[in-house]
Amino acid sequence: MPNIYEFENIENFRDLGGYKASYGLTEPGIVFRSATPVYANKDEIDKIVSLGIKSVIDLREPKTKESLPNPFKGKPGINVIELNVNGNGRIPKDYDEQIETYFEMLEDPESARKIFKAILRSPKPLLMHCNAGKDRTGVFTAVLLLLNGVSMEEVNHDYCLSIDLLKKMAIEAKKNNLPSILWVKEEGFISDFFNRFLQRYTSFENYFDLIGITEDEMVGLSNMLGKQELSCGAVVFNDGRILVEHMKAGHYSIPKGHKEPRDLSDEDTAKREIKEETGLLASIVPGFRVTTSYSPRPGRFKEVRWFIAETSSRELKIQPEEVQDAYWLKPEDAIMVLSHDDDRQVVEAACLYYLKD
Repeated sequence: MPNIYEFENIENFRDLGGYKASYGLTEPGIVFRSATPVYANKDEIDKIVSLGIKSVIDLREPKTKESLPNPFKGKPGINVIELNVNGNGRIPKDYDEQIETYFEMLEDPESARKIFKAILRSPKPLLMHCNAGKDRTGVFTAVLLLLNGVSMEEVNHDYCLSIDLLKKMAIEAKKNNLPSILWVKEEGFISDFFNRFLQRYTSFENYFDLIGITEDEMVGLSNMLGKQELSCGAVVFNDGRILVEHMKAGHYSIPKGHKEPRDLSDEDTAKREIKEETGLLASIVPGFRVTTSYSPRPGRFKEVRWFIAETSSRELKIQPEEVQDAYWLKPEDAIMVLSHDDDRQVVEAACLYYLKD
């Protein structure tokens, strides 16, 4: 079961850990969801920061964001991602219209694609919220849980928790005569919606293909609540050429590896991996840092923090256990030969930064 956090000024705050998934249990402390935190006091904000939150996805409508700015903006180490949901959480008049508003949220390719990519790629732990944390946050959370193999019964339970955890907001809504459909505990609503969703799209694979989410990205989302791993690596430059490794597993990559307790920083991990894999002594170029993420195997989710490194030598001493061969390639050739889209995008970004002059 998820951890529920009690705040005086923030409702519906909890994480997605503790549900039975296709690979075991979803891990706590990875993805949090809540109603708006804009009324939180300093102690409450500090408590949320203490959870290690690195990213906040704000799904509120633009006017509300402007009038009530996100309290995490400007907080060191926290990236606030402001995204819009198609329909901006419009208030439905009845049950069937509420179903339709959920389709609106998921069916605009641009807005849905941006949200799913932000959920996947933003550094974790992650907090996602809208105003109530029930509908916009709720539908994207439900998709994430279902992708991770959580049963429809448990997903429906998670959805219905919002009603019990929005007592103050429900009182205000009733005072303002907002439709009761927003506050009635509909036990079968979320399963009804996804039954209709699958009738329309047949599968999540078809849906993601239509909105522009790749197969690799869907696999990442499907394991995102599993065990977390961290690696660090670098795009290594020497006189305009880039180091590309041909790995024993068969793919072409750039140096990276798991962070170890002896590493003093992410940059130290990247330098150590370069030396272990190729024998090169490299220095990190300041100012560049890119994060990617993927699932290396079921129930595992890996974040990779990338840097730029440079070396004065091209003499390689290959680590035979992992690396088959390595090459110094022109940037355009390196981008072409790399096996994974994420690596290609990292190299492209590194070239724009390092070779900009």
